This record gives sequence, C-alpha cells and structure tokens, in this order.
Amino acid sequence: VLVVKDIERDEIDFVSRTLGCRPIATADHMLPEHLGQADLVEEISVGGGNKVVSITGCQSNAKTCSILVQGSNKLLADEAERSIHDALCVIRCLVKNKNMIVGGGAPEIELSIKLAQYAATLSGVDSHCIKAFADALEIIPFTLAEKRRTPSNQHRHRAQKPSR
Repeated sequence: VLVVKDIERDEIDFVSRTLGCRPIATADHMLPEHLGQADLVEEISVGGGNKVVSITGCQSNAKTCSILVQGSNKLLADEAERSIHDALCVIRCLVKNKNMIVGGGAPEIELSIKLAQYAATLSGVDSHCIKAFADALEIIPFTLAEKRRTPSNQHRHRAQKPSR
C-alpha cells in the first residue's frame, strides 16, 4: 500500500481510472472493492528535488500512459506541453474521422498543378481564368512557409515539379 500526498484533483481521477480503484480519504473507507492493483508503484526522483510516482503493470483494462515534460524553464516546458497536446488532438481527430487530407499547402499545390495542366488544354478567356486561379492557389503554401520562417524558394522548387 502506497499513500500519495499532494496530488492534483485531475490526477486523482486519472490514477483512479488507470488502476480501476476509487479514491478514499481515510483508512476507515479502505475496502477491497475500492482498491486497485499494479505490479510496481514507486516514487522516482526526476532531478531538481522533484519526484514522480510511477505505476506500472496495472491490472485494469484501462489503456493510459503519462508523458513527463521537463524543460530548462517554465516557458519551454509549457510550450512542449502545448505541442504534445496539439499532436494528441491531431491523433484523436484522425482516429475519429478518417477522411482527413494532408496539410501544409500540399492539396493546394496539387490542385494548382492539375488546374494549370487543364488550362493548357483550353483556349481563350476560360484558359486565362483557370490559370489565374491555379496561380492564386500557389500563394497558400508560400504564406504557410513564411509563417514557419522557412525559405519559400525551397517549397517553390518542389511545387514546380509536375506530379505523377
């Protein structure tokens, strides 16, 4: 039996679901149906005088894991945590909705190339309009590249190659 002090409310819920147990406030309420089981529960020092509780080999059917985020300062650790959260949200969306397409301007470039090829088969005003729309679509990846501070000429070189 391990007693863990100074635990956050949301962590209580997470650990309870993971272990298949119920949180109890006093030893009087310690009943077999409230307890969970794990192969190993240990307190690990992670540096800087900080400690975490590691629970492995849970007997419940819960499929959970924890990610420990550390950084040289709070700002860096918070940014890493936001990035991990964003990545997990993307994965959740992919699991829920399998009809997603790639980002980063790839669909716009592909559509631009196809429209330019189609415009080449036409003549007159229709050809000019479709070609202008295809050129306008190329602005989107360049804008994304500039926001990422990536040299946009790298993307332009790749965008000019015809797709197969």
